[in-house]
Amino acid sequence: MNQKQRQDLIVERIRMTGQVTTKELADELSVSSMTIGRDLKELANQQIVELFHGGAVYKDANLLEYPMSIKEDVSVEEKKMIAKYCKNLVKNGDAVFIETGTTTLFVAQELFSFKYCNFFSNSLLVLNALSKIEGIMLHSIPGKYRELSKGFLGIETASYIRSYHFDICFIGTEGIDAQGNVTLLSEEDTFTKQAIMAQSKINVLVADHTKFEKTFFCKIGSICEFDWVITDLNECSELFKKLKQLNPNLISV
Repeated sequence: MNQKQRQDLIVERIRMTGQVTTKELADELSVSSMTIGRDLKELANQQIVELFHGGAVYKDANLLEYPMSIKEDVSVEEKKMIAKYCKNLVKNGDAVFIETGTTTLFVAQELFSFKYCNFFSNSLLVLNALSKIEGIMLHSIPGKYRELSKGFLGIETASYIRSYHFDICFIGTEGIDAQGNVTLLSEEDTFTKQAIMAQSKINVLVADHTKFEKTFFCKIGSICEFDWVITDLNECSELFKKLKQLNPNLISV
């Protein structure tokens, strides 16, 4: 198999699955990871695929939502800073809901040290991370599993949530536009987040700068409906100043 044939197979594989790892391709095509790495780099230069650590995703203008495995590698340091600030908003003994998303995952990893807290989550990533911590009270929320969200969503989830009251919840999003609209692609995800917020005394939106100036199909609400909005968006930017007028508790870390 020559290089052109191999790269054609790689493109077809990524187009079918959405994403693939270097190791998977190397094993499947019986070549070295270095060879696959060179192929993927060339395909990225041709704007056919987009690279992430350990693999590639098909570069499609119609692909609006990337898998969590890719999102986890985006703005890592910024998400960690957002998570560290969120520690200031939690008290010992709180009932804390941590929703699906990669920024919320970093929040979970910061909050586990609080004493006597009950942690609730519908995120498989959050539950997996917190399940390794001894001495915390962790509650798993049921529902229909959505692979792109890596979490449990929908009517069953919302119904279960209504049995509880939370002191604080941490919510992620896919987009925040210049008018302060907070949006997602999934209707079930939106419905679930709204149900969580309705049961929480304090609602915290966490979003790194890549989520701004984007609008998607489903609206969670406005940033003015959140008690806190924690981000790394440049506080000197015109967008930050405009959104700050809508919510004085918009905080840049």
